Order: sequence, then C-alpha cells, then structure tokens
Amino acid sequence: MEYKNYYDILGVGKNASQDEIKKAYRKKAAKYHPDKNPDDPSAEEKFKEVGEAYEVLKDPEKRELYNKVGKDWKKYQRAGGNAQDFNWSDYTQQGQSRGRRQQRQTNFDINDLFNGGAQQGRARTGQGGSFSSFFETIFGGGGGGNPFEQARGQRTRTQQRRTQNKNTKKNITANVTISLQEAYNGTSRTVRIGNEKMKVEIPAGIRDGQKLKLKGKGSTKVRGGQRGDLVLKVNIDMPEGYKRKGKNLYYDHPVDLYTAVLGGKTIVNTLGGKAKITIPAGTSGGSTFRLNGMGMPAFKNSSTKGDFFARIQIQVPETLSDEEKELFKKLSDLESK
Repeated sequence: MEYKNYYDILGVGKNASQDEIKKAYRKKAAKYHPDKNPDDPSAEEKFKEVGEAYEVLKDPEKRELYNKVGKDWKKYQRAGGNAQDFNWSDYTQQGQSRGRRQQRQTNFDINDLFNGGAQQGRARTGQGGSFSSFFETIFGGGGGGNPFEQARGQRTRTQQRRTQNKNTKKNITANVTISLQEAYNGTSRTVRIGNEKMKVEIPAGIRDGQKLKLKGKGSTKVRGGQRGDLVLKVNIDMPEGYKRKGKNLYYDHPVDLYTAVLGGKTIVNTLGGKAKITIPAGTSGGSTFRLNGMGMPAFKNSSTKGDFFARIQIQVPETLSDEEKELFKKLSDLESK
C-alpha cells in the first residue's frame, strides 16, 4: 500500500496553517476539477487525491494522527520492519479517547499498513472507492465522503430539482402602455394575475418594447407547484413630433416665419421642463439646436441623461391680410432685383 504525503499533494509544508491549507485546497480543486478538464482522465483522480488530503489536514485530530502515523510508518519501512514491529496501540488508544468517529481505526487488519496488505485494501475499497486504501486503513470507513462524489451528487440533485420546478412553472406575459413622459419619470402599473393584484414599478429610461421579468410572479401548472415568472412588455406611446434614439430625443419645434427670418427667442417644452433657445436671423427649416442633458435618462440610472434636439419647423401663415400680402410682394420684388 502506497504512503500518501497529503502535504505534498496540496503543495504546503507540514507547519502550514489551517488557512493556508484551505487556500491550497481551493486552488488545487479548481485546477483539477473534472468539469474544467473534460478531456483529461487523470484530472478526476488528482481531484480525488486533493479532496482526500484536505479531508485529513483540515481536521486537527486527523492531522495530528496522520503526522504521527506517517512519520513512524516511513521510519519502519526504511528500517525494513514488518507489521508486528509497529505498535498500533499507541494510536488506537488515542482514537478511542476521541470518540466514536475515531474508534473505527481499530477495525482493520494491521498487515494492511504495509505492502503485504495492499491487495486486500484495494479489494475492500474497490477501484472506484471514495478514498484510497491508505485513507481507509488509517481512518476507517471514509469520514465525510469523497468531495468529487459529493459535488457530482449535489449537482445531480440540483439539476433534478430544477427540472421538476421547470415542469411545474408557467410564465405569464402581459403588455402595458405608458406615455413618453412616464418613461422619462418612471411610473407603475397594477397588474392582475388571477385573483392576485400586484403593483409593478417601471423604472425611468425604459425603452419601447423592453421587457421586465418578475421572478415567481407568474402561475403554476399544478397546485402547490413553483410559480413561473411574470414578463411585462412595456410599450411607449410616442407623441407626435417626437423620435427617440437611445437616450437622445428629437423634437420638431415650430417657429413662426418672422422669428426665423429676423431672429429671436423661442421656448421649447422638453420632458424635463421648459428651455429657452435663441434663433439666429435667417434660420432655415430643419436646423437643429441641441440641449445637453435634457434627453431621456439611462435605464435604472436617472442621473445620466441623453440630449434633446429641437429641429426647427418654420410655420408659414395660412391667411394674410391685404396689407401683409402687399408687404410680401414688395419683399419679393426686392429679392428679384
């Protein structure tokens, strides 16, 4: 039976602290985890060895016993000793004084400590056993179990629970329509699912067609089963003259002909309030004026906003008095000269 140096397996010294042992175990376990090494058959065996070493060294009582047994065992092997030369009672008395968990150490064939019992050890534990024959001989029936087998069993149980839960869940999709102003400020809606009413908060900055998922607020296919999710699709009713591109807003702002020709001030009604802009004389239709930070807020971060772009739409008078017509005619004549 091969002596296993658990300190070498974890890559730590014999005086390593419990914290150092734990860190070394996590590093080695992550390195050799079978899920990360699907094409390396040796990774699983190394992972088991790392788990076995940690099972012993993390426990102060097991570690103390291992330190003493390992030291004496190697000494007797080097001296050519046999099983009868090894005073096992020194260890079994310690084990009995430490309670039922360590008393299992007395239930073994002492010949297994040396190479003559290697085949027996393998026969009992089997090639697929949770622990090596060395561990089984020293510590008995396997302590806390093989970490790889535990992890694999836990993943299997978790997957089974998820599958069962998924089969009972029923997601519900609902549509709500809000105004652009509500999308700017954030709002809420009351949704009824069966006999249950719930208030749904809609964050500022939400986009048209964006979906909100409320976990566990859907329904179930069977009574008492786990509920699915409520998926709320938000539609935004865009007012006439507005367009949205990400966080930026574009608005067709009407300006009368005289202001466009002569210049002047105009008031723009943004979603965040009124803003005054200066129109230079001779401004053409389609000219765009940018208002920084007055666009839509970022989703779930209302402190960050896009920009507001006012596109000038010149309004031509639909009716003119005789005097106005005469003045426009004079202007036209001057322009043509």
